[in-house]
Amino acid sequence: MKRYFLVFLVGLGLAAGPCEDKFAKSGNPMTGTKYTAAVTVEGLTVADAMAQMHGIAVGKKLDILTEDVANGNMLLEYRESFRNKAIPYVVSVFAEGGSATVQMLVKLNKGAFAKAEDVRGEMCSMLGAVKGGAEGRAAAAQGAQAVGDGAPRKVDALKLSLELGRQNQESAESIPLRYKNRAFTVTGRVDYVIKNGERYRVAFSIPEPRDMALPPMLGAPSYKIDISCLMAPSHTAWAIALRPGEKIALTGKYEDYDQFKRVMWLGGCRPE
Repeated sequence: MKRYFLVFLVGLGLAAGPCEDKFAKSGNPMTGTKYTAAVTVEGLTVADAMAQMHGIAVGKKLDILTEDVANGNMLLEYRESFRNKAIPYVVSVFAEGGSATVQMLVKLNKGAFAKAEDVRGEMCSMLGAVKGGAEGRAAAAQGAQAVGDGAPRKVDALKLSLELGRQNQESAESIPLRYKNRAFTVTGRVDYVIKNGERYRVAFSIPEPRDMALPPMLGAPSYKIDISCLMAPSHTAWAIALRPGEKIALTGKYEDYDQFKRVMWLGGCRPE
């Protein structure tokens, strides 16, 4: 079984407190491990708690996949890397009189290993940052406006295709949530160029898994995910002049994903 080691967790001060007292672990690395923790904060509303968690998540460089302020629900994710799969954080907030309770659930995939005290430190560092009263309202106003740096992720087309294949196999529905508003600079070679409505589409050349020099790991999908760039209108002539096999680097923003055709489109693409 492939073991994914969690390198994002770091040892923090673990003095006992409200969050640490409510921390719990269930499951195991063979079936998947779950960790839960919670804090109750006086003088805090659900809306302010959600706004603060938004800012905290951005500060931790977590992706915000869904955010339902009215119902106090949020799905965060630590991005997949070559060292670990994507790690979801489920946040739930509910009111209790003049206070609010913020609960967090972190789910690790089968084969993932982490020390409970490190997970506890990471979760409680986030929950412990939630404030009530005037301090909390000020933090909420600031947190609601927080945004990530938005810098394009530089990635090889084949690497991105393999990543999408694993994610499609686990939960195709999560891919649009995971990649919405994200920008990429994708490198690779041209497969073909074709007109797509009023735009031109440049497809990256990606081999089928059976034709790869190094076959994917055991349990990986037997199909590929195609990557295509819908070019910005100002780069139509540049796209038409491309030839199959030519090396390219294109920067664009996530536009759509089709789980049946198994293709992800980037829009507004421009050459680097």
